[in-house]
Amino acid sequence: METATFMIVLEARALDLGSLPGVYAHLQTSRIDGKRTFAEVYARAVEFGLGAVLYSEHCLRTSTDWFPAFAAEVRVLPLEPCRAFVGTEVKVEFQNGDIDTVPAKTELCDYGMASVHRFPDTNGEAIPFSAVNTAEVVDREFALSWAALANPQLDIPGHMFEISYLRFYVVPSDDQIQALIERAAATSVAVEINTYYHPTPVQMIRWCQEFDALITLGPNAHELDNIGDNVRVLDGLSAS
Repeated sequence: METATFMIVLEARALDLGSLPGVYAHLQTSRIDGKRTFAEVYARAVEFGLGAVLYSEHCLRTSTDWFPAFAAEVRVLPLEPCRAFVGTEVKVEFQNGDIDTVPAKTELCDYGMASVHRFPDTNGEAIPFSAVNTAEVVDREFALSWAALANPQLDIPGHMFEISYLRFYVVPSDDQIQALIERAAATSVAVEINTYYHPTPVQMIRWCQEFDALITLGPNAHELDNIGDNVRVLDGLSAS
């Protein structure tokens, strides 16, 4: 099978749910907390038939010592049959939507991803999850995501509502998910459909189509066996 190359960010309305592109937009390698090297991850992506991958390594604003070498390693990967893109995954650092990055990193990236990994207080310090009332979790996560979507350094919000779903086991309302998708569409930010964190990914794609949003397909892989999970899951769900 010949692999078609794709871009990482796609127009939701252009997607055919019965024939989704081979895009994987959330990869980590052994550079930080993944299990495999750049080359091993790329080879697995090609083997699976993917056409585009985003290396979104976890980093901090202080990671400028190693990030240029990381970006260079991604840039030397072949453009065909699978195109590799340089990215980051950083945390939403402050309640106003500021994210944990600096221009020295963002200027080297094709896409900047930021995720809500914690709940910051008014000074940007992390509030212990044990001190967070479960009834407040969804609203806290919604507010941080809402603020970050207006940040010009953000291209992709990673796994929206991940803390709510997997740490506190609470589900945001459809209205809240749709509100973030609509805001992402208005700010030209690509909604990540993450088949690991999001229990209704096909519905999220349909909402993205309704609001004419940009879209990208996760989830975040740390192991070789996870690469391509998004395509397998979405193909199965859209066929059911």
